[in-house]
Amino acid sequence: MIGPDDLYEKGIVTIATEPGEHLETLSLVLSAVGIDHWLDPSGSSLLVPVDREQAARFHLEQYRLENRDWPLPAPVSHRTLKHQTFPALLGMTMLVFLYGYTGPWSSAHHWFTRGMVDSAAILEHGEWWRLFTALTLHADLAHLLGNCVLGGVVIGLLSQMLGYGFTWMLLILSGGAGNFCNIVLRQHPHASVGFSTAVFGAIGLLIGLTIGRSASPRPYRAVLLPLGAGAALLAMLGSGGEQTDLGAHFFGFVIGSVLGLLLGVFRVFRQLQSRGYQPYLFLIVLLALFSSWYAALQ
Repeated sequence: MIGPDDLYEKGIVTIATEPGEHLETLSLVLSAVGIDHWLDPSGSSLLVPVDREQAARFHLEQYRLENRDWPLPAPVSHRTLKHQTFPALLGMTMLVFLYGYTGPWSSAHHWFTRGMVDSAAILEHGEWWRLFTALTLHADLAHLLGNCVLGGVVIGLLSQMLGYGFTWMLLILSGGAGNFCNIVLRQHPHASVGFSTAVFGAIGLLIGLTIGRSASPRPYRAVLLPLGAGAALLAMLGSGGEQTDLGAHFFGFVIGSVLGLLLGVFRVFRQLQSRGYQPYLFLIVLLALFSSWYAALQ
């Protein structure tokens, strides 16, 4: 029996040991770049000259990277697309109905006094629910419409990629975490409301996922849509003033980007992206928000 050392002495090295059909594909790759190679008699190994080993490994690795998501998933059916995007519309509709009840920002309104981000109440009195209830309140109509229109587009895209339940869970987590980081790092009392922190988290998620999942060395064109949505949202909200919280937007975006890269590059939590989990994850999100408001209004 000829072992690896014997082959090496003959000036030949094994660079791949895979099922036969895979080796045939790798053989085509090496033929395309002009590297001499052979299949061993058993058909289970791919052999190349020792002096071409590094070049062969490089081209095979490039081929694997470029085809890591191949074959492509089956096209999403209209029914599946509707199933994944409907909850995004439902969530935006709930924000509209709540705004219809609360109206614009008012420091005298019970829902704002109990639900807005209040740094002193959160850090000194432990009113954690404000990190999440504030996401459902809006300062004015422009604030609401910007989040619903542009946020709805980005959230709809994320829902198709990750599933609607998992998407909403990540949005609430990035929004709440963004609010918390913002108040911790501020040096003075602070109050704010708005779903825009979660929307910027969604933009970060989409960018992180796009970069992490792309097999192309230049995936940056694909991030123009989420970046454009973020710029448009900032333009609608304004870049300053008491109703615009750039700190929360920034932290929401950063946290969303980190989560997106983790999901895209390391493929963590893939099981939670399966279709069967989505209704349960979405229900957990609704229960978390209702529980937060229940705690706020007690």
